[in-house]
Amino acid sequence: MSEPKQVKIVLLTGYLGAGKTTILNHILSNTEGIHAAVIVNDIGEINVDAGLIKDGGYAKEGDVIPLTNGCLCCTLSNDLALQLGDLADTEEFDYIIIEASGICEPIPITYNISAFCNQSQHATNHSHLNLDNIVAVVDCARMFEEFHNGADLLDPDIEEDDIENLLIQQIEFCSTLVLNKTDLVTPEQLHELRALVRGLQKDAVIVEAVNGDIPMSELINTGRFDFDKAYASAAWMNAMEHPEEHEDPEVLEYEITTFVYRRRQPFDLDKLNQFVASWPKNIIRVKGSIWVSQDPEMSYVFEQAGNQVQFYENGMFYASLPEDERENLLDEKPELRAEWDDELGDRQTKLCFIGRHMNHEEIEAGLDACLTEYVSDEFDY
Repeated sequence: MSEPKQVKIVLLTGYLGAGKTTILNHILSNTEGIHAAVIVNDIGEINVDAGLIKDGGYAKEGDVIPLTNGCLCCTLSNDLALQLGDLADTEEFDYIIIEASGICEPIPITYNISAFCNQSQHATNHSHLNLDNIVAVVDCARMFEEFHNGADLLDPDIEEDDIENLLIQQIEFCSTLVLNKTDLVTPEQLHELRALVRGLQKDAVIVEAVNGDIPMSELINTGRFDFDKAYASAAWMNAMEHPEEHEDPEVLEYEITTFVYRRRQPFDLDKLNQFVASWPKNIIRVKGSIWVSQDPEMSYVFEQAGNQVQFYENGMFYASLPEDERENLLDEKPELRAEWDDELGDRQTKLCFIGRHMNHEEIEAGLDACLTEYVSDEFDY
């Protein structure tokens, strides 16, 4: 019996108009003998990107699988798995290129694809799939505008908050980052954009391009993607785990800095909300866990990207659990036991801030003013 065919996958992410379809057409028109199929996810009744690809003459009828009226990461995830499996089993393609909708978050999409690829590796009667590269495409001019409070490039149907949020998420989670349309910014602006990207994403390979013209070696057969490494490559994650590391010199040149705020007192949520609503606009990214006095047994995730703020439950603090259950969990996580406080256990706030020209002391003072006093006998130890 012959070995199952190995089919590799590239996921293209990036905001609307960043140049994903142009890059995809470069892949399809390659002269290196690579046979690629395409899955296009476009929101709406008419699949514009699929039409552009077909009309460009780069793909045979049937090579393009349009997925419409939904997003890959939610309603069409099962359909996507079936499409991937069916395409791979034809054994006609070396690569499957997935062009994600410009308004899809990258992590849920990638999680679904990775899970299906892992399952395929154990199949004996089907082709094996491997997610090789996550390529985030950034429109340099749009990015420069958005991070300098520009609004003239906004889609009228998309809020400014959503654009900054998506840009940051797509930058944070990728293995290759394409700074596209570099001809539309000055050399100094491009240098600043590279620094901004590095301030958010520490590991991805950065490639500069005009009109999506990128060497094939940067897109396919890269072996760059690993889910855990990609997730850990976000600068906020690295700062939380390795606060002793220093920022890249290019990042420091533009005063893009990172700091971690840690406290063993709970926040008064009302005071925190007031402070967040008025805190400095040069804070680009915040993420971490917080402890609030209104619900002291629950750990919450606090997340800000651009102007968009989210706050949601992250599970009970271990200190709130029955002792036997807590000890079993702590045995599995010795790093948590190392930070354990005799009185408070794991109750604490840990927030990573990334921004430009930030006054760390001023921000910390503002946060400290939102903390509340606590009485230890409130808790059951």
